[in-house]
Amino acid sequence: MRFYRATRFLFPESLRMRMFAICFVGTHVPLLAFAAWQFGSGAADWEAVWVLLGATLIGTAFTLFAIDGMLAPVRMATNAVAALERDQLAALATVRGNDMLSDLLAGVDRATVATQARIATLDSAAHHDPLTGTWNRRGFLTQTAVAGAGAVAIVDIDWFKTINDLHGHDAGDQVLREFAGFLVRGVRRDDVVARWGGEEFVVYFPGIGEREAAEIIHRLTRRLGAGAIEGPDGMRVSFSAGVVDLDGDQIEAAVVRADAALYAAKRGGRDQVRVGFAHARVG
Repeated sequence: MRFYRATRFLFPESLRMRMFAICFVGTHVPLLAFAAWQFGSGAADWEAVWVLLGATLIGTAFTLFAIDGMLAPVRMATNAVAALERDQLAALATVRGNDMLSDLLAGVDRATVATQARIATLDSAAHHDPLTGTWNRRGFLTQTAVAGAGAVAIVDIDWFKTINDLHGHDAGDQVLREFAGFLVRGVRRDDVVARWGGEEFVVYFPGIGEREAAEIIHRLTRRLGAGAIEGPDGMRVSFSAGVVDLDGDQIEAAVVRADAALYAAKRGGRDQVRVGFAHARVG
């Protein structure tokens, strides 16, 4: 490391050029020594000097070319690390052997794979709700950041606090998991379902209006009423919902409007769906 640091004044931005400069000087030492000896003796053999100069230049060119080839795996390793920033995995499988450089590249390959897996795990944890497996609020906003036309629904499990109070939080968590699965299975494949917080879920319905989205949600209320999910000790599970058109708003602004429709459903007696600015009841 001392030599490495000591030579950084030579091409400080390029390790390759630094190595080339050192090799160039090193390969010319015999020529310089021979020329000095010739001139010092007073009997310079110019023919021998030119032959040695030509051989030295050829050897230098070969050495530089060979070193550049030997540095190729190092460039691959550098690109593999840099590729992590682009969510790509550089392939180093072509480099095999038992020397120090091969061991280094194998270590870089393993570190690249492990780091990418860790990044994927952290990204999933940052965007998914650990209890229900649905998107969390951050994940939902990421998924809908470029949302076009469509509708948004806020869904809230009725009397959820009573479930927790009477049967405990483990029972409440089980209801949340079952309800999340029920909701995901009940909407369309391209719809985005997320746990918004507590017992509230949000759904984005791309490409359809609030009335069609409200009908989808209303069908789910009927399925729950028929016993699709059984609460603890046979307790009935129901939900209320508010549905609005996205209507050119940012997704969060539409969620606020859907939340107002949801509260109208709660005030109206729960187990119902309200839609639009007028909070009209569906069904």
